[in-house]
Amino acid sequence: VLDRHGFEPVRVTPTLLRLRNCPFHPLAARDPELVCAVNHAFLAGFLDGLDAPTAEACPAPRQGACCVELRGA
Repeated sequence: VLDRHGFEPVRVTPTLLRLRNCPFHPLAARDPELVCAVNHAFLAGFLDGLDAPTAEACPAPRQGACCVELRGA
């Protein structure tokens, strides 16, 4: 699902999923705080919708990647 939304997920460890890119990069370049907050809310809601209480969306800004990663809680 994340891949279909343009996030390019990659599993780093069994409990860490990083998103290699931001599908909203052009907007993030202009207002990173706003876009990162929206990404965080979207991904947290995504996990809630999956009823995944052992996973959490965590802010993790990195150059050239999504500012949120998914971690085991």
